[in-house]
Amino acid sequence: MSREKETGDTSYAALEERIGYTFRDTSYLTKALRHKSSVSAEKDPRGIESNERLEFLGDAVVNCLVTEELYHRFPDKPEGHLSKYKSLLVSRKILGVLAERINLSEFLLTGPGEKRGPQKQVNSIASNAFEALIGAAFLDSGSDFTAVRSILAQLLYPSINHFINDVENRNYKSRILELAQGDHLGSPRYITLSQKGPEHNKHFIVAVEVGGLRLGEGSGKNKKAAQQEAARVAIPKYTESFVAKAREHRSKKA
Repeated sequence: MSREKETGDTSYAALEERIGYTFRDTSYLTKALRHKSSVSAEKDPRGIESNERLEFLGDAVVNCLVTEELYHRFPDKPEGHLSKYKSLLVSRKILGVLAERINLSEFLLTGPGEKRGPQKQVNSIASNAFEALIGAAFLDSGSDFTAVRSILAQLLYPSINHFINDVENRNYKSRILELAQGDHLGSPRYITLSQKGPEHNKHFIVAVEVGGLRLGEGSGKNKKAAQQEAARVAIPKYTESFVAKAREHRSKKA
């Protein structure tokens, strides 16, 4: 089977070298790099020829392996801390960083204008493609977690502590605000659902809405902490499909 990219002269071998994995069946890799904008609705009415199905699979595989890595890496951390770490590490921001490190965008097959769109949109496409790439390697290896684990061990695991300790990565409210405004959905709205306890030991539960749709809930000892937690929960749920639903909801309300 030809190892050339569908478009252009760049060999897939360059990408395989960067991720430390060689595909036995490059058709998996080709599909992983095929953004939906490059597939016409007429030719693919069911939407199965793009990389979205592989992205769905890769998302689950990444979540599983990152959870495993965190469990072993931080034996003294409670579940709450591990959940926060995982949400950050599997976020579009971090996966976008990994995609950038391997120059994944240069291999993507997209429709006209996608690679020249807003930077946020370009990063989103690349981070989604990274998940699709993981899904493709998982299938190509015969559903071998060891093979995919080696890719993450090369690209993500060495940077886990750096990502976790980066204060910028922990400002979840700023991140969800950036995402919402970048998609013209306005500013997120935080709603206090409940507050209990005495003045010196209150407990707040807060929900965050984006585009009029509930996206996450969080709790904390004050409203600010609860809002940060709600934003943290919301970030991994902020997907392209959610944006589409939010836009549709806003258009109906207009």
